[in-house]
Amino acid sequence: MISNDQKMTISLIENMDELKLKQFLFHNLESVDSHLYKLLFSQVDKNKFPVRVKNCFYHTFKYEVFHYDLILRNDKFFKYIPNFGKKSLKLVKEYLDEYGLKLNTDLKDVKYEALKSLNLINLKHDYLFVEKRGFMK
Repeated sequence: MISNDQKMTISLIENMDELKLKQFLFHNLESVDSHLYKLLFSQVDKNKFPVRVKNCFYHTFKYEVFHYDLILRNDKFFKYIPNFGKKSLKLVKEYLDEYGLKLNTDLKDVKYEALKSLNLINLKHDYLFVEKRGFMK
């Protein structure tokens, strides 16, 4: 049986936009699911990218880039960044693939994983948006 507090938390998470969800997860997820926290909020290792890509990240995101910031974007998003071409996109996809992540992850999937991690749904570590299981740097 789900309590009223749990129902309220579920409702809040389901109605959050991308930025509010990011803030909520950043502050609440580490203590309940450190694995998912590391997947989403590890900073992108910019040393794995050429200067051109680093500059594009800087001008587009204006702050440190987390995996969370990349997985919610699609190919079209990157297509409209000046000086960000097919090769750069391929590098980003390869980088995310190292973690089992991919572009164009649905925000609903991230919300579902958050609900599971907060014990509002009883499954863990079978993340919908992670292709390869068990790999974590």
